[in-house]
Amino acid sequence: MFLKIAWLNIWRNKRRTLITATSIFFAVLLAILTRSVTDGVYENMIRNMVSYSSGYLQVHQKGYWDEQSIDNTFESNPELDQKLLQQPGVTQIMPRLESFALASSEDKTKGVMILGVDPQKEKAVNNLHEKVTKGKYLEKEDENAVVIGEGLASHLHLKINDSLVLLGQGYHASSAAGKYRIKGVISMGSPELNDNIVYMPLKQAQSMYGAENRLTAISIMLKKSADLKELKSNIDARIDPEKYEIMTWKEMMPEIDQFIEADSTGHLIIIGILYLIISFGLFGTLLMMTFERLREFGILVAIGMKKQLLAFILLLESVMISLIGCFAGVIGARLVILWFTEHPIYFTGELKEVYQTYGIDPIIFFSEDQQIFITQTLIVLLLSVILALYPGIKVMKLKPIAAINS
Repeated sequence: MFLKIAWLNIWRNKRRTLITATSIFFAVLLAILTRSVTDGVYENMIRNMVSYSSGYLQVHQKGYWDEQSIDNTFESNPELDQKLLQQPGVTQIMPRLESFALASSEDKTKGVMILGVDPQKEKAVNNLHEKVTKGKYLEKEDENAVVIGEGLASHLHLKINDSLVLLGQGYHASSAAGKYRIKGVISMGSPELNDNIVYMPLKQAQSMYGAENRLTAISIMLKKSADLKELKSNIDARIDPEKYEIMTWKEMMPEIDQFIEADSTGHLIIIGILYLIISFGLFGTLLMMTFERLREFGILVAIGMKKQLLAFILLLESVMISLIGCFAGVIGARLVILWFTEHPIYFTGELKEVYQTYGIDPIIFFSEDQQIFITQTLIVLLLSVILALYPGIKVMKLKPIAAINS
C-alpha cells in the first residue's frame, strides 16, 4: 500500500520527478564513465606491457628469474601446457625462448635481444603482424628468417631481404651463431624494444642456441575478469615446485604496479570530488522539492497523518526516483561505453608520441568490467538515500500552521 502511494505521489508532479531523476542519471553516468576510463587506461597499459614481455603470469624454471641465463631453461612439456590451459580464466599460453646476441651487418654491430616465439600465438594475442611496417610477418615454418625493430634496422642500415649475422652463447656454453634473412621490419612503439628486438620462430631460435625443445618461459594470458592471485595459487598447486616457478606480472614488474597504485590514488581523489559535486547537486534538487511541498506536508499533518508515516513515504518516493535515475544512468553509460568501444578515441600530437614512447596504444579505452557499474551505481544510490533523509527530518520538525501559511 505504501509503495503504491509513493509511486502515485512521484508522478503527481512529473516535472519535479524528472528533474530529480535526471540529476541522478547524470550522476551515475559521470561516475561510471570516469571510473571506466581510468580502469580502461590501466587495463590497456598492463595488457600492452605483459603481452610483449612477461604475460599476466609466467612459468619458468626455478631460479631463472634470479639468473636469466639460457642455461636456466626447461624442456617443453605438453602435459604442463594442458594443465595451464585447463585453468579457468586462461585464454592463451605463449612459449618463448629469450636470450641475447651480438648482431652485425657489414661494419655495424649492436647487442640485441633474441625472442623465439610461436608466430601464430603472438599474432592472436598481441596483433604483432599489424605492427609490421615493411616486408612480411613470420610464419611458423620459416627458415633462416627474422623480423627486427625499426630502430635496429636503421642502426644497422638493413632492408628487407638483407642478411643479419647473429653471434652469442648457446645452451651449456655452446656456440650460437647464424645468418638470417630480414623478412620484416616492425614498429614496437617502445624505443627500447624498437632498437633491440629480433623476433624469430621458436624452433629456429632453439636450433641457433642449441637448446632443442627448450624454453626460457611460458607466458600466460588471462581474461580481464580472472583473479590473478587465485589463479597463481591454483597453478602453483598443480606444478612441480622443485622444478618450476610461477610469478605474476606484479612480481616481475613491481615498478609498473607501484606507478599504477600511486596514479590510482590520485584518481580516487578526483572521483571523491566528483561525488561531492554530485551530492551537492542532488541535495539542491531535494531541497527544491521539499520547499515546494511544505504546504502539502502541513495540510497532511494537520488532518491527522502521523509525521513518522509521512517521512517514511517520502523516503520511499526518494528511493523510487533514485532507482529510476540509477537504472537510466546504467543504460546510458553502457551505451556510451559500447559506442566508444566500437569507435575508439585516438590521441594525436604530443600526447600520441608520449603514449607510443611507453609502448602503449594511443587510444582512450573504456573498461567494461561489470564491477564498475555495480559499485558506482550503489555509491550514487547510497548518496541519494542518505540525502533523501533530509525531507523526512524536515517533516519531523514541521509545524503545520507555519507550513500551511508558507
